[in-house]
Amino acid sequence: MTRYRLDQETAERLLSGAVDGATGPVRPLVTLLTAVRAAAAPAELRGEPAAVSAFRAAMAVPAPGTPADGSVHEDAPAPTRSAGPGR
Repeated sequence: MTRYRLDQETAERLLSGAVDGATGPVRPLVTLLTAVRAAAAPAELRGEPAAVSAFRAAMAVPAPGTPADGSVHEDAPAPTRSAGPGR
């Protein structure tokens, strides 16, 4: 993977939406930013209530190694979560 460092001016232009004709190493970023700026389609929002409910249910359960009351002790290591397979 090749690294590409954005200068401040380029980053500001990309974030403001001024990306007409962008080429080279920034093109994938331009494609991503264009996609996330688009309004959600109705089909993309159909599962939102279920996703929000699942998220809230998951957040209601303490992470492994966390006290049931949710307290954090300064001398206790912070709970960690696995990044999953292949990460």
